[in-house]
Amino acid sequence: MILARVMVGRLQFVSMGKENITTELQRIKELLPRYRYVAIDTEYPSTVHEVPVGGAGRLTPVACYYALVKANIDEVPILQVGLTLCDEEGNLPVIVDGFNFAHALVHNVPSTDFMGKLAEVLAKVPQPLMWVVFGGAFDFAHMVKMLSVGQPLPKTHGEFMARARHLLHGLAFDAKYMGKHSGRAELCAGGLRTMAAILGMPQLILVSPSLAGPKSHTAFCIFNVMRLVVHGGASYDGLIDGIY
Repeated sequence: MILARVMVGRLQFVSMGKENITTELQRIKELLPRYRYVAIDTEYPSTVHEVPVGGAGRLTPVACYYALVKANIDEVPILQVGLTLCDEEGNLPVIVDGFNFAHALVHNVPSTDFMGKLAEVLAKVPQPLMWVVFGGAFDFAHMVKMLSVGQPLPKTHGEFMARARHLLHGLAFDAKYMGKHSGRAELCAGGLRTMAAILGMPQLILVSPSLAGPKSHTAFCIFNVMRLVVHGGASYDGLIDGIY
């Protein structure tokens, strides 16, 4: 695969592969102390279970949904991870040619290789990171699985969040959950594209050949609005849509 820097507007999405993984992870390492907000999106083939293995039984809705996430993530491989780094004001890193910069991590790097190197980077970040998703139960679950070197997810959602905090070295925010609790009816339903359209955000997802990179950027943009709309944005740490 030929690696490319894809321009979408003034954003530059960098494909990461075996040829540049060391260089790009070093860049991420250098950026993280300042750009501590990390929005993520994952792409995977499909789900293989529509109900938890063994059935829902007497599980609570949250436990039932987590069981569904676990059943799928334990079996389904990841295809793509997108990362967008921002600072507290929502600014993206700017590279020397004046373009804003985000990462799109594609499927030609074995997930265990990438995550092993990323885990080393995260362990050395001096301050807690702020991880951002949109409707991110599956996204966080994939990250936890990869950072756990492919181990099955924990049995309960409480154990899952504890492992996520430990491996991600930071806090976790879900912009979709925040939208549902924003007090604005129009933000209580719909997916990433719908909420982006309601908020008047550019639809980068529709014009980029890579999904995960632009979607991670859009997730952060929505989160940045939500933390201004909802009261006590910091209190939404750990409240992931579907498993809280």
